[in-house]
Amino acid sequence: MTFDDEPAANLRPSEAPTSVIVNALRWDILNEWVLYLNDDRHPDKTAEMSYVWGFIKRDFGGDALRCLWSKRETAYPMFAEAVWLLHREFSEGAGPEHHPLFDGLPPIPAEILFRKIASSSAVAFRELTEAQMLEVLRKAPKDYAAMR
Repeated sequence: MTFDDEPAANLRPSEAPTSVIVNALRWDILNEWVLYLNDDRHPDKTAEMSYVWGFIKRDFGGDALRCLWSKRETAYPMFAEAVWLLHREFSEGAGPEHHPLFDGLPPIPAEILFRKIASSSAVAFRELTEAQMLEVLRKAPKDYAAMR
C-alpha cells in the first residue's frame, strides 16, 4: 500500500491516521492470507514450514508498516489499538463484521499473524529486530485491552 492520495501524500509516517493504517494492513493481510490458502504449493495449511514459506515470508505493506511502527513511537495507544483490531479481525474471527470477504476464511493463529507483521516490518522499519517487534506485537493487544 502506498499513500498516493492527496490528503495523505505529504504526511509524516507518525501523522497518518490510525484508521488508514489499519485499513491498508487489513487488506494487505487479507490478500496475502487468501493467496496462501489457495496456493497448491503448500497443501498442509497448518504445517509450521507451510506458514513460514507460504505466508509469513511474503513481504507486504511497506508504507503502512512504517506508519504503524511510527505510531508506536509517537502514540502508543493508537499503535496498540491498531494491532488489537488486526488481531481481533484475523485471529479472533471478527473480520466478517467488517466485510463479507472475511466470511468462510479460517482465522490466522495469533502467533502466525504477529510473525507475519514482524517479518514484513523488519524490512520497512529497522530500529527494532524482528524478535523485538514480535514481543511488542504480542503485548500490544493486551495493553490496549487494559486501556479500554
